Amino acid sequence: VMGFIDDNPILKTVEGFPVFGGIDKLKEMDTYVNLVVAVGDPVLKEKIVNQIKIFSNINFPSLIHPSVIILNKSSVKIGEGSIVCAGSILTTNIAINEHVLINLNVTIGHDVVIGKFSSIMPGVNIAGSVLTEKAVLIGSGAGVLNGLKLGEYSRIGAGAVVTRGVSAGSTVIGIPARNINN
Repeated sequence: VMGFIDDNPILKTVEGFPVFGGIDKLKEMDTYVNLVVAVGDPVLKEKIVNQIKIFSNINFPSLIHPSVIILNKSSVKIGEGSIVCAGSILTTNIAINEHVLINLNVTIGHDVVIGKFSSIMPGVNIAGSVLTEKAVLIGSGAGVLNGLKLGEYSRIGAGAVVTRGVSAGSTVIGIPARNINN
C-alpha cells in the first residue's frame, strides 16, 4: 500500500499511510499504479471507476484475503478490481465481475453471477443459481434464496430474506423481502 486517494479527505493519513489528495493526483503519477476502489455504494463506485479508467497508468488488481475459502478454484472467476474479504466462502461455478465488493463472512453458493460494481455487505448468504445484475447492493446479514434474479441497481435491505426476484432499481426490505418503492 502506497496510500489513499480521496477527493474529500478528512484525514491526512490512514493507518499510517498518506492520503495523497483527489483523483487528479493520479495524473501526476508517472508510473503504473495498482488501485482498488474500496467504496461500498455501487453507484458511487461505478462513477469513480469510470473517472479513473481514463488514465492509462492504472491497473485494477483483485484483492482476496488469505482466509477466503474457494472450494473449486478452477470454476470461480474474480474480475479486476474486486475485493473478497476475510471469512468468505465461495463454492463452485461463480462469476464475480469487475469492481465487486464481497465483504466479511459472505457465503456464495453454486452457479452464481455477481454483476460488476455490486457490493455484498458482511454476513450475506447467497444461495445457488442466483443472478445479481450490475451495481446491486445487498445489505448486511441478508439472504437470497435459490434461482433468483436481482435486477441492476436494486438494493436489498440489511437482514432481508429475498424469496422472489427483484426488479431493476427496486429496494426491498424485511422477511420475506417486500418492495418499498411502490
